[in-house]
Order: sequence, then structure tokens, then C-alpha cells
Amino acid sequence: MKKFLLITFIVIFSTVGLVSNSFGEQPKYGGILTRINPTGARVIGYYPEMGPQDSTEALPVVECLMEMSEKRTMEPFLAERVDIDQNKKTMTFRLRKGIKFHDGSDLNAEVCAWNLQLVKDTKKMQFADQVKSIEVVDDYTVVLHLTQYHNQMRFAYGFTRMFSKAAYEKYGKEWCRTHPVATGAFKFVEWKRDAYLKYEKFDGYWQKGKPYLDGIETRYIPDPVTASAMIQAKEADIWTNPPVKFQYELEKKGFKRYSSWPALPILLYLNTKDPNRPTSKLKVREAIEYAIDKPAMAKAIGFGYYPPLKMVTPETEWGYDPDYPGRPYNPEKARKLLAEAGYPQGVKLKLLALAEVGGRNNTAEAVKAYLDEAGMTVDLDIADPGRFFSSVWGNGWDDLALFFSGLDENYLGTFHAWFGHEPKTSLASFKLPDELSKMSKESITYYTEAEQKAITKKLVRSMMDHALAIPLYNQQVAYIYQPWVHTTYLQTGFIRWKWFDTWMEKH
Repeated sequence: MKKFLLITFIVIFSTVGLVSNSFGEQPKYGGILTRINPTGARVIGYYPEMGPQDSTEALPVVECLMEMSEKRTMEPFLAERVDIDQNKKTMTFRLRKGIKFHDGSDLNAEVCAWNLQLVKDTKKMQFADQVKSIEVVDDYTVVLHLTQYHNQMRFAYGFTRMFSKAAYEKYGKEWCRTHPVATGAFKFVEWKRDAYLKYEKFDGYWQKGKPYLDGIETRYIPDPVTASAMIQAKEADIWTNPPVKFQYELEKKGFKRYSSWPALPILLYLNTKDPNRPTSKLKVREAIEYAIDKPAMAKAIGFGYYPPLKMVTPETEWGYDPDYPGRPYNPEKARKLLAEAGYPQGVKLKLLALAEVGGRNNTAEAVKAYLDEAGMTVDLDIADPGRFFSSVWGNGWDDLALFFSGLDENYLGTFHAWFGHEPKTSLASFKLPDELSKMSKESITYYTEAEQKAITKKLVRSMMDHALAIPLYNQQVAYIYQPWVHTTYLQTGFIRWKWFDTWMEKH
């Protein structure tokens, strides 16, 4: 009888007892690994409509032409080789032979080109306008013809997910939204939204002998108290990124916690697009940052796990400048700047934040308290996920939005994914100054790593000088796990989980 194990997976997203990434001589036990997530996906099989949460839920099923390595570089994956010709302005994908989708159809050049064209046509592809054409050269070779060489193409184009063209043509878009058919180590079984999601081992997986698990089951349980009780009762194997309070309490009880380089820098995004909002003025933006005691807030909210930030990039990333003084806590200076900006009696601001467990947001409440004290009357708007994300990505926000950013291959990639002239995810009320937009366009043309690091430092410093986003603290992504679990998750970032290598000891 298969033993059902519960794995907790809470995505918003030190080594103390590292999760083993060395398989050793122990037998790799199968079994069904069940994840617990507080919220579920909306779409899991039609990439143009998938957001970060959806993509995470589909990781056991879906694979990309290129994937992130442990060294934080994009490496060929479904593509056996990727060639970039700077002079000819081409990117060539040479696919592995013999890879099949879960429906038995082949991954070939025609299907690869179809997926690339789909994400281009639906505006899901970053830097899509720089792809002039997609050429199928032979059964296993696809060439992108570009308007220019740029250093973001490995991530922008290589991180394209491959779904079955045959399934799409047979069943249509609506069916594909809820039935992912791809090349991953696990195939789709059943999904009941906000209840559970089930995958089973794909016997035709192209990496012979893998995966080791027999299946994965995700159960959606939003209550962290319930999740904590399950991990303590050994009914759960991994709780990924639980609320930091529970991380702290469980680690004190002897449970193992793991974190790596992936983190979520928590920022205040400012409305720099609407010239009629107070936040369009630099002195108001500076005043907001001076009004917040970041070290005190980070310590109180992060239980010692979250370091405060003086720049949008953490100390370990490209672009960090140790000589940048930052804007340390100084409420008197904040009031003076407000007066100089034309608000001697203070200013009213609206802060949009995402509702957390219990319908509150502790960070947003702390920010409001600091700003209120410095003469800024803050109207706190705690929104449900639907309204929050439709505002951040679509309709915009009034003054302030409390949200995270990510960490990618390097911070030049992160800058372009979040803030650049052609971002991967467009922040609706965010606008770069013209000179920074020009620098952003130039930055993608640099070839050597030294040049890329230098321009990243200039981009980040310019963002901070203009106070375009206010860094608060670096939210380390971590998980609590049982000693029988073996996985390399987080060593390759958020966007990849090597489910094909994940295994468990018998216990």
C-alpha cells in the first residue's frame, strides 16, 4: 500500500539541518508526496494566462527549453544545446530527441515553434518585439531571428514552457486551462479548485529511471495553525515558506528549516505615473522612506530572519552599492521634506496591501503607523487577492502598494523583469524617468559580465536616487521539513523545482 505523505507548500515564499541534495547509497523510496498550499492556482495548463502562483503549481508537470541551474545560470534543458550568434542576431534551440508529452505526442521543432509563437502573440513573452521570426530548420532545430542581440534572451526566450500542441488542437483552450499536458516527470490526474490537485508518475519520462516518487498531491489548507499541527504530528513532510512566526516556533522545537539565496525583497511601490498624485514628487517619496524605521520593523516582523534593506537589491546581489548611504529613519527630516514639497500640514496617502491570514497585513499596519507619526495620514486598503493583483498588474493603485519583487538569474535580470523599459510583469502605476528608461534600453546590449555588473549598479543607484521604490526588508524564503525528505528546492530559485530528483527515505 502506498504511504501518503503530506507536504506543506505555502507560496508567497542558515541552513539548519540541510535538506539532502546528495543521494548517497540509500534507496530512493517512492510513495505519494502530498503538498499543502494555502491557496490554489487559477490556470495550470494554458501558459498565456498563468501567473507566478499558477506556474509554481504546474512545476511537476511542465518543463522549459532552458532552466535555472544551482549556479544561477540558465542552462539547456529540453533543448540539448542553445546557440546565440551575436553577429547574426539569432538564438538557436537544438531539441533533445525522443521526448514525449503525456499524451504520447512528440516534442519536435514544430511544437516548440508553436509554443514560442503562442507566447509571443499573446504578449506573454518578454522582449517579444525583438523576435522578427521563428524558423523551423529541421525536426529538432528552431531558430529565433532577432532585431538585435541582448543579454536577457536566455531568460526571456529560453524559459518558455512546452505544452502539447496536439492536446490544444484536440480539446481547445478552455480544457487546457485545467488539464496541463506537458513533458514533466509527473502527469495530471485530477484538480478540484481550492481543494486538491493530484499528479502521478509519468512512466514515459525522458530522464530514464526518474522520477522516484509515485505521485504528488496538493491539498489547499489556508490555516497555518492546521498546517503546523500536521507537521508536528508527522503528517506533513515539508511546509514551504510558512508564516515566519511559525518558522521561528517550529525551529525552536527542533524542526529543520532551510533557506537559500531566493528571497522576496519587500518594497513600497510608488505611483510615479500619475502626475496629480503626491507620490509623483521626489521629496514626498523621500519623506516616506525617512519616516520608516526599517531595522525595527524587520526585527519585529521577521523574528530575526529578515534583514532590513537600504536598496531594492540585497547585499548579495549585483547592483548593491555598499557606499550608498540610504535614507535612515528620521521622522523630523520626513516632515521637513513634506513641507518643502508643499504639504506643511501633512498629506493624505492611500496604501494598498494584500490581505494575509485573518484579513490583516502586519507590515502594512506598521508602515501606516510610521507614516502617520511623520504627518502622513494613511488610508489603509487591505484587499483580497483578486482585487489586489488586478490593481497592481492592471488598474493601478492610488499612492502606495506594498508588494514583493523577486530574484532571478542575476539582478540585471530582476531589474528587467520588474522595473525595466519592457518588464516581464508590468506594474500598472510605475513609470521610469526618461533617463533611466534610456539606460535600461542600453543595459541589455552589454555582453561581458563585468559590463553587466557595472550597468546594474548604475540602474539600481538611479532607482534609489529617484526613490522609485522604497525597500523595507528581505523576506527570506524558507521551508520546514522532516528529516526523510531529500530535495534541492530553492537551490535553483523559485522558478524550478527538480521534482524528478525529489525522493524520500522510508519512515
